[in-house]
Amino acid sequence: MLRRLLRQLLGARAAGSAELIARGRAERERGEPAAALATLEAALRQDAGDAAVLAELGLTHRALGRGDAARALLERAAASAPGSVLPLLYLGNLAHESARLDDALAAYRAALAIDGRNAALHYNLALTLMSCGEAADAVEAFRACLAEAPDYADARSSLLFALNLSDRAGTEDTVAEHFEWGRRIADPLWRERGFSNAPEPQRGLRVGYVSADFFGHAAADFIHSFLPQHERGRYEITCYCNAHLPEASYHLYGHTWRDISALDDAQAASLIEQDAIDILVDLSGHTRGNRLLVFARKPAPLQLTFLGYPNTTGMRAMDYRLTDAYADPPGASERRYRERLLRLPHGLWCYRPPAEGMPEAGALPALSKGHVTFGSMNNVAKLNAGLVGLWADLLLRVGDAHLLLATIPPGSTRERLLRIFVAKGIDIRRIEFSDRLPKSGFQALHKQVDIALDAYPCNGGATTCETLWLGVPVVSLAGEAFRSRAGVSLLGAAGLPQLVAHSGAEYLDIAASLARDRERLGQLRAGLRESLRASPLMDAAAFARALEAQYRGAWREWCAGRS
Repeated sequence: MLRRLLRQLLGARAAGSAELIARGRAERERGEPAAALATLEAALRQDAGDAAVLAELGLTHRALGRGDAARALLERAAASAPGSVLPLLYLGNLAHESARLDDALAAYRAALAIDGRNAALHYNLALTLMSCGEAADAVEAFRACLAEAPDYADARSSLLFALNLSDRAGTEDTVAEHFEWGRRIADPLWRERGFSNAPEPQRGLRVGYVSADFFGHAAADFIHSFLPQHERGRYEITCYCNAHLPEASYHLYGHTWRDISALDDAQAASLIEQDAIDILVDLSGHTRGNRLLVFARKPAPLQLTFLGYPNTTGMRAMDYRLTDAYADPPGASERRYRERLLRLPHGLWCYRPPAEGMPEAGALPALSKGHVTFGSMNNVAKLNAGLVGLWADLLLRVGDAHLLLATIPPGSTRERLLRIFVAKGIDIRRIEFSDRLPKSGFQALHKQVDIALDAYPCNGGATTCETLWLGVPVVSLAGEAFRSRAGVSLLGAAGLPQLVAHSGAEYLDIAASLARDRERLGQLRAGLRESLRASPLMDAAAFARALEAQYRGAWREWCAGRS
């Protein structure tokens, strides 16, 4: 797709110029941007208005970290070739990377006005819409992408993720899309294997975990709760990391760690098969960096998924999904999964806060501010008009309260949200915004919040745990499917089921009642950290034993089928 656009931009030109462009691009792609710069500047001296040279120079300045220069060159390229979408695509990508989301949207839409059937443009537009908190519109852009490129695997997987966030996506339609992904993308990769793993029910098991999120990701706070707890001698653990693996981690917890980020799916599956893994566990689902197409090849006798994703993988090769009775009530959930459900007894989450850097809760902010501050701490992608309208109703109910919205990019996203509040009669001086912050800044932001409001229909996960640990109670709205029941599971495990609502009206009642009871709020803030430590949510040893019991039960069943 990109090669076709490059050919269009290059057009007919002198052989020498084309050769310089190709050489400069190759140098940049080899990680030699300084050499590429010299080569491409030589090409530009041959023709100062050559759009292809200008575009390549723009990309080279971008590789050198010179964003303003890159932008200027790409704008010149777009002006030099008004019928070409490639400079606009590059401009959109640069703007997205620089968090200038409105500029990115404008660039992609201008390119689509030239070529409305370009799948790459629809895909990048969809990703930017997600970053602006417009998941429902992102779904439509992903669908437009797939209409042009039905087998575009990344787009189809991204569509599934967006459906979980969209308030316009029905549960059954979302499930059907996941099943369609499995049938179209994953299932054709399945092949029957004659596993040599000894079918002995009581022997030690080799368990493999696959994730890109072992380090530097919110999910790591869950993963590293149970990883150190596995019973030595009974469980031999291998972690397959689909990201750069820090040198210090190669012997962490006495486990085996493998960097599979440079391996393709077939190679990674072959490695897992060579390691004779008995139970392979996916921790990502359809999130960024997943390796579901490794699992599609069925390199281990048993394959499970849990933790990282609020829905089915949709694939035949995934045998089980680990969950609990709160997130997936028995009898009401099974039809939504291609995997068999295994339910952990006390919840499917175990939280381990970072060892350092987490600030203390501090005093209740309302005491110094004179008013309660509600806060939305989830990613902007989880917001939608219906949810924000509910929050506006809460501000009408609690007339002096303020609302702080975190991770909201400047520009049209804030303007769109403010219009919802204004339409409800809310003074915009009661609304506070914070852009995406470094982790320390985001954690410090909790010192301004008295009560956190969970997202709907896609509840928070790691965000909820972190918010509770920082002393802020979280009010959550429960729905029918897993994406809307993470709050039920997490708050139940944390000993706070009274903060879970089962209707919009109850959500308002719980939040407003808590806002009016400053004494209760202060007690919650002061005692949350200690109560969490004593709860099942942080009992890592018990969680690991429950996890191992599920592994062992599934393994016994597999062995029985081989006898």
